Amino acid sequence: MFFKNKHVITSMIVAPILAIMSYFAVDYYVAEVPHKAKDGQLYKMLAKPNCRWESGHCDLVNGDLELLVTSDTQQYGQNHFRLQSETPLQEVSFALVSEQGAHSQPESMSLVKPGNQLWQSSLVDVKKSDYLQFVISVSGSVFYAEVPAIFTYQDKDY
Repeated sequence: MFFKNKHVITSMIVAPILAIMSYFAVDYYVAEVPHKAKDGQLYKMLAKPNCRWESGHCDLVNGDLELLVTSDTQQYGQNHFRLQSETPLQEVSFALVSEQGAHSQPESMSLVKPGNQLWQSSLVDVKKSDYLQFVISVSGSVFYAEVPAIFTYQDKDY
């Protein structure tokens, strides 16, 4: 036998098992419990990683609500942004700001086609350093997101 001390062998087996068990126990007690959106409540959308680099599109998610934001051109400057959803949306507003967390006066996006699933912004002058803010009404609940505008352009190297 390689180890003369039985306690060393036991601790080599027990320690990893306890670490894994504690990881799942902490997650169980600390994790937020998913719940259905309530009328009149505000909910933040999660911006997927493709929103943080020149991907050409930005995915926003909160539970079953999934939104896709794209630009009509693949360059910075004069752009219309489009927001698409599988879920019918009641109203969509957006604002373009020069710094994260800035206050803005949102303007309504226009419905592109029937079904309340494709919306388009007015023409805006987008810079790589700008941020887009969205406010989306769905079934009486309000969802919001702020994302960098860097996703507007799609880098062809990827």
